[in-house]
Amino acid sequence: MLPRENRIVKPGDFRQVVRRGHKHLTAHLIVYRLSSERTRVGVIVTAKCGNAVVRNTLRRRTRAITRSLIDGGFLAGDIIVRFRCGGTVPTFSELTAEIHDAIGEWSRT
Repeated sequence: MLPRENRIVKPGDFRQVVRRGHKHLTAHLIVYRLSSERTRVGVIVTAKCGNAVVRNTLRRRTRAITRSLIDGGFLAGDIIVRFRCGGTVPTFSELTAEIHDAIGEWSRT
């Protein structure tokens, strides 16, 4: 579970990161990053990904992965992870690889 200070909860903060942030596309995700003095994470899961159980599982897994990245010092700024499932749901290993891919892409630029 992410601590409250590491979560994006206000709709205006979500909009700001999505509109102004840098975007990275993967097979199942769109990951946005906006430079900020704080490190916060927000997760968007649409109904296309499945029922409430599936959506909540994806949120919990994403928060667990990003918490380990925050604790390791690999994440900085505001991050939004948006799922674009389109019928297929990523496994934990696929999700981990895609988030690490997005983080690696930003570190190269």
